[in-house]
Amino acid sequence: MNKLFNPASWLRALSQPLVLLGLAVDLFPIFGVLAFGWNAVPLVMLYWMENLIAGVLTLPRIVISGASYGALGLIVGLLMSAFFVFHYGLFCFVHGTFLIAFTGFGNGTLADQSTFTLDIPGMFQFGMTSGLHVEYFIYAIIAFQVLVFFWEFVLKGEWRTTNPMAEMFAPYGRIIVLHLAIFGGAFALFALGQPMIGVLALILFRAVYGVVTNARDAFGFDSDFRKALDKMGGREVFEKAMRGERVD
Repeated sequence: MNKLFNPASWLRALSQPLVLLGLAVDLFPIFGVLAFGWNAVPLVMLYWMENLIAGVLTLPRIVISGASYGALGLIVGLLMSAFFVFHYGLFCFVHGTFLIAFTGFGNGTLADQSTFTLDIPGMFQFGMTSGLHVEYFIYAIIAFQVLVFFWEFVLKGEWRTTNPMAEMFAPYGRIIVLHLAIFGGAFALFALGQPMIGVLALILFRAVYGVVTNARDAFGFDSDFRKALDKMGGREVFEKAMRGERVD
């Protein structure tokens, strides 16, 4: 916890241009609250849609990193992509269903809520219409994540040092922590009548979490999930797996 309040860690983190840009995108919803009168509903749906966008941009990471191992790696990458679409999509569907149910509780009824049966596009459309000009914020999120993909993964050559396994599992740690926080915060906000201070607090939490995760090295945070992910991220590990050798 002391690392989080260490000024030197924040200076190191905020000296990185991509971290600063990510912070600006994370704080952008404050404008939606102040200018467009957002309550908690468009905010939590915006964060849910952000996870979907992250999932879509994970697919080329899996395929490209797999292709760097040759034809067999490409086939494995494509198979992992198919599994990821099903598993991550189901994961997001379940969380999105709970969030939409929360919006019904927040409005005092579920009668006006649509029934989404494995209909992620319908849920996404619900999110896009949950607040005024939500699309502006979605465009900002897409632009930032595409920039990170091309700058970090493609141009800086991250694809040369990773593998499809590591890329497939990478989004899960973030989505689990963030969703737990959003569930807790959203439930409290709806129960309390969505006070403005609570909505802004949720945005600030998301912004701080974004800086910490985008600049993990600056803070020195290493969760068990991250350690396991780093361990499986080497090329040698994946090459052994493709040869059917034991991976320690």
